[in-house]
Amino acid sequence: MKIINRASKESGVTIEPIKFFDRSIFIGRHMDTRDYNANCPKLRFPVNSLFEGYVRTDLESLLVDYVPRPGFDHLNNFFEMFFMCCNTLVNYTISLLSNYATEDEKLNDVPKIMPYYPDSLKEAMEAMRRVIEGVGWVPWGDVRANVIEPHLGFSLRKLETDLQPGTGFGHGIVGIFEIKK
Repeated sequence: MKIINRASKESGVTIEPIKFFDRSIFIGRHMDTRDYNANCPKLRFPVNSLFEGYVRTDLESLLVDYVPRPGFDHLNNFFEMFFMCCNTLVNYTISLLSNYATEDEKLNDVPKIMPYYPDSLKEAMEAMRRVIEGVGWVPWGDVRANVIEPHLGFSLRKLETDLQPGTGFGHGIVGIFEIKK
């Protein structure tokens, strides 16, 4: 904010921050290069494949075993929480898919959504259940590849947007400002 305050003072206008958000937490290039953490899994290909028509993704390839970096407690706390939520959503989706009975057009077993989960995670899990129940019975095409997996991709993106603090945890940080003359 020092730069913004200085620019405001020098230009004679008021610059007010509206919103900050992190960019590319889940699949930025920094994840594939492993420049920042050698333990980062390569997520770009499996996440992109969620949006490929008629391509089924190995959903387990989306799971992240986060390894904390010593001396970065604040970052570790966020990433442990974030990847726990992403892993929970992916595992929930895997479970729903394996428990959907196409012949009966119903889910035989629905894993419990824990009340202590963040609201965004609970919403994403509920949405995945509704999508699978709503379209799982469709007998033509590949409903998993063409409808369910893209929705999982959008749900992961929702977690990325909703759970981030907007303080620089991703590949970059974006700020939106209002300039008043």
